[in-house]
Amino acid sequence: MVALMGPGGTLEMAVTALERGCDSVFVGPKGWSRRPASDELDDMEIEELIAWSRPKGKDVRVAINVMPSPQEIPTFLAKIERYAAWGAAGVMICDPGCIDLVRQRFPDLDIHVSVTAGVFNSEDIYFYRALGANIVVIPYRWGTAELEQIRDQTGIKLEAFMFQAVKRGRICPGRCYSSSYFQINHQKDAAGKDHFVGSASKGGSCYRICRAKWDLSVDQERHADTPDLKATPELLLWEMPEYIKLGVDRFKIPGRERSVPLVGDICGFYRQVLDHVLAGNDDVSPFAEEWHEMRDRWARERGRRDDARIGDAQAAVG
Repeated sequence: MVALMGPGGTLEMAVTALERGCDSVFVGPKGWSRRPASDELDDMEIEELIAWSRPKGKDVRVAINVMPSPQEIPTFLAKIERYAAWGAAGVMICDPGCIDLVRQRFPDLDIHVSVTAGVFNSEDIYFYRALGANIVVIPYRWGTAELEQIRDQTGIKLEAFMFQAVKRGRICPGRCYSSSYFQINHQKDAAGKDHFVGSASKGGSCYRICRAKWDLSVDQERHADTPDLKATPELLLWEMPEYIKLGVDRFKIPGRERSVPLVGDICGFYRQVLDHVLAGNDDVSPFAEEWHEMRDRWARERGRRDDARIGDAQAAVG
C-alpha cells in the first residue's frame, strides 16, 4: 500500500487532512518539532487525535525531531513512550543517538529519519538503517535519477515529499544554525524543556533568514550574481508515476504552517492524483490546471509566512 500523509499543525488541520483523504497525518509536540508553538499540538490534543483516527483506519506520526540536550533525554523518551502507548504509528527523529535509543526501547514503532537529519546519499541511509530507522524521507533535492540509484539497495522504506526544489539551494535542511546568531532566549516550560527561541534544532522557531535578500560581496565589491541561500520548492506532480514505479512507499504533504483551507484542498487534490496513478494511469496532465492553482496558493502563503519571520529576525537585532 502506498500511503498519503498530511500535515497537522493544529488539531483542526490534522482532522481535515484525514477527512480529505490522507491515510496518515504527522504532528509535532510543542517545543519538540522545529516549528512555532502555534503550529504544534499539546499532548492532550495528540492523544485525542490518535483516539479519533484509529477507529477510522488512519494513523498518526509524531515529529519529535529536535536535538535534545543530555538533561532532556529522559523527557524525550518519556514523551515517546506516551505516544506509543496511545497508539501512535511512528515518530520522526533527526538525532542519530536518539534513533538508536528509541529503537532499543520501542522495537515495533516506525522510526522515520526526518528530513532535518540532512541525508545526502545512500551511505547516510545505510547508517540510519543500522541505527534502527525503517523509513527515510528522500531529500527533496533528489530527483528520479538519484532515487533509481538507491532503490532496492538500502532495505528501508522510502518517503517522498510532495514538493521539490526547482533549483539547488545552498542550505541543507537540518544543518543550518543561522537563526541562532540573531537571538537566543532560553524559555523553559513546566517539564524543564528549554525551547531555545531562535534555534529550530533545539526546539525553538526558525526566523527563515535564508529567504531574505542577501548581497554577495567579493573583494569588498557587490557581486552581480547574488545567490539564493535556499531554493523555493514547488508542489510535485509530474514525477509521481515514476516515484511509484521506483518504490516510494509514502508521500508526505508538508504545510503545518499553512492555512487549514489550503491544506485541506491540497490533501484532497493529491488523494485524487494518487488514486489515479495507482489505478494504472501515468498521464497526470488532467490535473495540471488545478496543480497550477494549488502551486500559486502555496507560494503566496509561503511568501507571507517568510516575510513575517524575516521581520521577526530584523526586530530581534534591531
